[in-house]
Amino acid sequence: MLWSATARLSANPSPLHLPVFNQSITVLGKSKPSRVCCSPSRAMETNDDTSKAKGLSFDDFLSKKPYSPPTWASHLKPIPSHVFSLAHLPTPIHKWNLPNLPQNTEVWLKRDDLSGMQLSGNKVRKLEFLLAEAVAQGADCIITIGGIQSNHCRATAVAAKYLNLDSYLILRTSKLLVDKDPGLTGNLLVERFMGAHIQLISKEEYAKIGSVALTNVLKEQLLKEGRRPYVIPVGGSNSLGTWGYIEAMREIEEQLQIRSNRVKFDDIVVACGRFMHFAFVMILITSMTLFKT
Repeated sequence: MLWSATARLSANPSPLHLPVFNQSITVLGKSKPSRVCCSPSRAMETNDDTSKAKGLSFDDFLSKKPYSPPTWASHLKPIPSHVFSLAHLPTPIHKWNLPNLPQNTEVWLKRDDLSGMQLSGNKVRKLEFLLAEAVAQGADCIITIGGIQSNHCRATAVAAKYLNLDSYLILRTSKLLVDKDPGLTGNLLVERFMGAHIQLISKEEYAKIGSVALTNVLKEQLLKEGRRPYVIPVGGSNSLGTWGYIEAMREIEEQLQIRSNRVKFDDIVVACGRFMHFAFVMILITSMTLFKT
């Protein structure tokens, strides 16, 4: 079974902006031998030199390349034209020695937590495609939205800085804290090092207005200032971002092909917080036979 879990610093960070918007696993045993793969990452634990050769090189990092989908996903439309190399890939697949597993059951973990410290695990997979489109459209800044400690927002701020794009983050917090400086805790520390423009919104206003309307308001403001913003939705969760998980599946396929003992997975367990994980799993189940002999 396979289970999928899920910088350069600005010398002169931008000042913090705080406007108030719109004021007024359980693994189940089986009768047959079972392998489970879990995912937070991209490389299988192996001594094979081929696996090491597929890791990210200095020449690859930050490069923008034409994209060709795996054959089993070539029927999906639209296919992205380009992708950026932002993550440290492939991430390893490690055997997970959990106690008290059912007999003949193995659990393997896809280590997307090793995709790059500043880029928040599997979040960078989506950003590789989203930021390639932003650059292709001539954007000079990125807008995204999430919770006060959003890993996606942190990853976006770091990736944008690598590509010399400004980042604008709309962060959801409590009503009591919306007019206060959010401080330097957790992801906020990284975002402020990256020079991100931070706007706070209360949870109540967020629920009332919605993430799409909030990002559109900011987009219009920036357009009036002569900027060229590109909006990334909450979590980077849209059809373009889904290609990051399609590529994760191709990565697992390649890792299994080069492994000497030809490991096969019977099941995939995915930590799911957004619809893209559902799409990811459905693609795996309907399009591939790699997990079954």
